[in-house]
Amino acid sequence: MGKSIFTVSTIATALYFAMPTQVLAHGWVEFPEARQSICYEQGGIWSGNPPNAACKAALDESGTYQFVQRNEVAINIAAPDYLDAAKVRAAIPNGSLCYANDAQKRGLGIEHSDWTRTEVAPGTFELVFNATAPHNPSYWEIYLTKPGVDVSKPLKWEDLELIQEYGNIEVGADKKYRMNVTIPAERSGEAILFTRWQRIDPVGEGFYNCSDINISGDEQPPVDPDGPYLHKGEQFIPNDVTLLTPQVGESVKFDVLNKYGEIHNSFSVEITEDNRQDWDRLLAAKVSGYYESNHNGNVFIGDWHAEMNHYMYFRDNLYANYFNAKDERASGVFSIVADEVNPGLEAVITAQILQEIQLAEVAHGTMVVLNPQHTKGDYDQVNWQQLSGPVVSTEQGRYNELIVDTDSLASSRDHQLSFQLTVANVLGSDSAVYSFTVKATDDETPSDGNWQADKVYVQGDIVSFDGRSWTAQWWTQGEQPGTTGEWGVWR
Repeated sequence: MGKSIFTVSTIATALYFAMPTQVLAHGWVEFPEARQSICYEQGGIWSGNPPNAACKAALDESGTYQFVQRNEVAINIAAPDYLDAAKVRAAIPNGSLCYANDAQKRGLGIEHSDWTRTEVAPGTFELVFNATAPHNPSYWEIYLTKPGVDVSKPLKWEDLELIQEYGNIEVGADKKYRMNVTIPAERSGEAILFTRWQRIDPVGEGFYNCSDINISGDEQPPVDPDGPYLHKGEQFIPNDVTLLTPQVGESVKFDVLNKYGEIHNSFSVEITEDNRQDWDRLLAAKVSGYYESNHNGNVFIGDWHAEMNHYMYFRDNLYANYFNAKDERASGVFSIVADEVNPGLEAVITAQILQEIQLAEVAHGTMVVLNPQHTKGDYDQVNWQQLSGPVVSTEQGRYNELIVDTDSLASSRDHQLSFQLTVANVLGSDSAVYSFTVKATDDETPSDGNWQADKVYVQGDIVSFDGRSWTAQWWTQGEQPGTTGEWGVWR
């Protein structure tokens, strides 16, 4: 073939080179989760193979930008026009509601029947908006598609009915806006919840999110912010003395199962001489901490303390702790795993080797082989996903190595690529990231001229500013080179 081959056979630390977020972005509906956020979280956007068919079709329609910039599905309608419904509808015509008439995000509004749906029961629930940059004063409008609307079609204004309005809500300490929304008791079936968050200022920036939902189940009771807000399940540790004797070298394990009985995540603590009296609270802290950080506290190990008015773990009363979850159909399973049964999934290397991988450079046209040979333990699932850089042709080899063909990249510029490896077995999963730079073949990298504040730049564009050359990592406009930080858009 005439191509050189570069082999990377060691794994860098997990998610070290994850894609940074846009610093000027503002937020998205976290529950029920907005369409663009679900596609982002499900992954596969960099490899070109999202697991959801609707997300794949959206990616094919308008690329990765709509997902990476999930917190800015927005449009500016200058004051006072944003108060005029007719002018808002003219700025966001029928069919463009789910992407706020931004052509670069038009994939979010395509016709498709396979958007992932969040289960919502009739009655009152808490809508959560994750505000990466809170804006006050502002106001809110929440719409629901009318009965009989075909929700696979591009959304139109006449498809919607206003079901809730709020004025200037203060954001919480966790940068989340929370408000009660009531689904009519008689509603059922698939629907779209359409959220408008409008800033009250001269620019009139408004954010528009489509949340695909399925209205099912019994009517929910009103939200009580002063009482328990999770469904109480089974005991965290079963009331069986035979389970309370894990030995040093064994591991205690807790699996969180979703409503279908599938493992959503697994947690474990290896028993040592130092922790053999505290293993239960350490395991509980792992579970609760993960769901607090990643899933809005939808799972907590412990119980509601009425006097203190919050959930807590009772470290002095093992059997007083329970599995509590947002979805009453979720559950948890505790077990003790013998040392020889749980080899673990390790993807850890020394700092010295890590530095070598970070600085790896290959020539344009090189066939790069990413080899997971240092991953220890028995695993039955191997998945590779591109995290950053222009999408390139890849192939998974016979021994789970990833073969990356760099020939399709522009030869006049440097390209930094990173790929995430995830391995899994019934005991859990682990992931790590490989990154390397594909060097340009030309001696000098051409510039796209001096940086201009009003010009749009895309990934790979190079500009001159303040006597230096800067390369754009993704779409940007108006962000001055040198002000976006080490991992910002200009590098």
